[in-house]
Amino acid sequence: MSLRKHFSTILALETLLTPLVFADPQIGEQAARELASNVARAELSSTVHFKSDQFLNVRRDEELEQALAIAANGRRDGLVFIYKISPDGIEIRDNAIVHHITTDGDPALIVAVRSANGGTYRIHGFGRGESRAEFEKLLTELKVQVTSPDQAEAVADLYRKVNPESYEDLAPILRLIELKQAAERQCQGVAKSFDAGERAFDAWWKHAEPLYAPLPFRQKVVSRGKGYLVEWIVLSSPSAENCGGAPLRAQLEVSADGHVSKTSVSLLQE
Repeated sequence: MSLRKHFSTILALETLLTPLVFADPQIGEQAARELASNVARAELSSTVHFKSDQFLNVRRDEELEQALAIAANGRRDGLVFIYKISPDGIEIRDNAIVHHITTDGDPALIVAVRSANGGTYRIHGFGRGESRAEFEKLLTELKVQVTSPDQAEAVADLYRKVNPESYEDLAPILRLIELKQAAERQCQGVAKSFDAGERAFDAWWKHAEPLYAPLPFRQKVVSRGKGYLVEWIVLSSPSAENCGGAPLRAQLEVSADGHVSKTSVSLLQE
């Protein structure tokens, strides 16, 4: 073999091997699921009595994945898989169906996994501060740029759905009828009977309807420096004297580079 031919053979082999050695790593859905499951098992093992072989319900949430894609305005380096994970759920065995129910608190976790590099993000259920930091880390590494009020709303919508701070309910109340329905559920939830709940709610609504009907229930987005302030109405938790709660103002500041502040909640001026 001549020197020229030998060199050409080596060059051809290097050309064939280069994509295998230097291509960006990509992981599939099954590998992402296993990564998310491992993250959740490690967390549950360190915080509650959870065995290594215990059942774990791992469910991919494509609605959250879509919300992330909208918030990122399509700027994604590969797919981002998002999983809701809990020791609660139905386990199907060979000869039985087992229902797993947790009685102590809410063990639900949310883990995001990037297909581009296998990076994991513990965005709900890992402590308010840590989950919020991981949520921000995800947006930062996806290079999210918020350039319009619509996109700021999309980021706020994603934040509420993930709920890294583990608030009871961040869903916006956009109409008076939604306020009424949410208050009725709360009154029923704290009542000793259905009839008692209805009586309590009727008393609450008689006072609340004329007071809250004039409220502007729509979500509002205003410019704030280089970012935006997203503001909406939520309902407070019930109390012994006020089973329906009261409408509150929730605010979330979204910066141009995707950083999100802590949610602030304050009383409305009635």
